[in-house]
Formats: sequence, structure tokens, C-alpha cells
Amino acid sequence: MSSWIIYSILCLVTWGVWGIFLKLSYRELSWLETYFISSLTSFLLALTIYVAYKGRIDFVNKQFYIALAGIAGLLGGGGYVFFVKAIESGKASIVIPLTALYPAITALLAIVFLGEKVSMLQAIGIVLAIVAAIILSIG
Repeated sequence: MSSWIIYSILCLVTWGVWGIFLKLSYRELSWLETYFISSLTSFLLALTIYVAYKGRIDFVNKQFYIALAGIAGLLGGGGYVFFVKAIESGKASIVIPLTALYPAITALLAIVFLGEKVSMLQAIGIVLAIVAAIILSIG
């Protein structure tokens, strides 16, 4: 089995379990407390990985790409704030699948801005994902 498949499955399982733990934390924590603790823990993981791999990180002459990574971090963090606010009062069974449709947005932006091509079957999948988002948000 290819390593990307293994990593994808591990990501799927990890994020699936993550959503349940996040929702359970709201039994005693506010959205701000939940956001702070989960983000701090993510930062500590990032710091641990940085320390473990520091010999392999080279930021020299990569300012533009560092800026892009920083913007990605801000967008990811901002999206996470919106996510924790949504799951605070919304049903995990609705909020998590709805927000998990973000790859459809990425696919559309990649087509428009990066000139990526998709097959007819992939385009149908993107459209069905958007329809799924609409259906999930009704009611």
C-alpha cells in the first residue's frame, strides 16, 4: 500500500475522532477555552516536530514561500475559530461533514487560479459535494 494512502487513512481516522473530542469538551468549556487549549496543544506538537527535525529545516531565501505558509496558517487558524464557534452550538453530525467539504472550494480555486484540470467524473464529484453541503445545511 502506498504511503500516501496510509497517511490519508490515518488523517481520516484522526480527524474523525478529533471532532468527537472537540464536541465533548464543550460540556465544560467555552468556545474560547476549547480553541485556546486545542490550538496550544497543536502548537506544542508543531514545536516538538520542529525540534525533532530542526536539522532538515532551511528557511534561507524562501521569504515568499514562508509568507505563503504564514498566510495559510492564518487562514487555517481563522477557519478553526469559525469551526469551534459552529460546533459549540451546532450538531457535530452536521457541522463536521459540512465543514469537511472545504476540498470542493480548494478544487474550484485550483481550477480557476492554478489552471488545474479535472475530469468530468471529478467535476461531477465536486458538484455533488456542493449539493451535499446545501442538503446538510437545510433544517
